Amino acid sequence: MELFAKGKRGVIYSEGNDCIKEKNPRSIVDTLENEAEYLKMLNKKNIGPKFIKYENGKLYREFVDGIRISDFFEQEENKEKIISVIKQVLEQCREMDLLGIDKKELTNPYKDILVTSDNKAVMIDFERCKESKKPKNVTQFLQYLARSKPILEKKGILINKEEIIRLGKRYKTKPNKENFKNIIKFVIK
Repeated sequence: MELFAKGKRGVIYSEGNDCIKEKNPRSIVDTLENEAEYLKMLNKKNIGPKFIKYENGKLYREFVDGIRISDFFEQEENKEKIISVIKQVLEQCREMDLLGIDKKELTNPYKDILVTSDNKAVMIDFERCKESKKPKNVTQFLQYLARSKPILEKKGILINKEEIIRLGKRYKTKPNKENFKNIIKFVIK
């Protein structure tokens, strides 16, 4: 096992194609069991890295070899690839909204979304997930896109902040399929 990363709540090791996450000894909160439960649930909708097992206080999951979404936005020159990743993330956010799961941290997902070399957006770190009657995954990610406007515009992707706010409010009030389709259709050009 090789130390890969250390966070506030967890320590992550890599071992081949597996990722082993355990509680950071300095953390007073153990969120790994919660993460394991949500990861199992979300895997059924093809969200997140593949869950392997939760055993002896450790979470075993697929290792995701990718770069952070903010780095991807900075480095990728292909406009269509960037738009594809944005749409993938929005669709995953929508699916979590439909499941009544609030991921949190999507207003600043710099370490929560990785993009693989084959242009697949993979969300990670589900330890703060919780059930919600009004999940905010789509609207939180829209806020992130609004803040990413300068980077995205350099890549030829026009982000209309006023439109994001308007469509985000409409979706928040009525999170139906039509309002979500309007977000996909009008926000990213």
